Amino acid sequence: MTVHFGRAAFELVDLVALVPTERFDDPGLGEWTLRELIGHTSRALSTVVGYLAQPEPGELTVQTASDYLEVVLRQRGDDDAIAARGRESASMLGDDPVGAIADLATTAVEAVDRAGLDRLVAIGEPAADVSMRLDEYLRTRVFELTVHGIDIADAASVAWSPPPAHLLDAVQLAAANASARGVGVEALRFLTGRRPDAGLEGVLRAGG
Repeated sequence: MTVHFGRAAFELVDLVALVPTERFDDPGLGEWTLRELIGHTSRALSTVVGYLAQPEPGELTVQTASDYLEVVLRQRGDDDAIAARGRESASMLGDDPVGAIADLATTAVEAVDRAGLDRLVAIGEPAADVSMRLDEYLRTRVFELTVHGIDIADAASVAWSPPPAHLLDAVQLAAANASARGVGVEALRFLTGRRPDAGLEGVLRAGG
């Protein structure tokens, strides 16, 4: 099973359409309101548009989506900057968040179709030294849409589940990142039910 960026993009549109308008100012995730969480999640679309508008870099520096999570997010991530960008993106959604995200999804998918999955993209500012193939970068965008889609659904108390292929790839990327951070053993204990309070005690059990 493989991920499909276009499907994930429009899954976000459908999910946000389920959120009652009066809930947008409710708590979302951490310090974000639900609107700000949605704004942050929409950056999984806008970054694709922005990066594909830049010149194609000349060489590949990040091989895989899991490398991206390690290098770009863990080693170079700035929580305060991420929070601020989420709030800024929320304000850009205006009075019609569903329409704004639908337009953004369409623009992003069209940009990907024009570029082709083999194209290299520079991550960050035009002078950034991080570049990767578009297909692997899109895996990171589907990861964001999947993880934060679940966050949005939980915060808004709406029923929503990501496509199975997207969920599987997100779990694989999260496991790879846990291993890179030196907590792979603990992650495996968690996923195989060795932490009963996680509610996974039936995982890998015969007849489960």
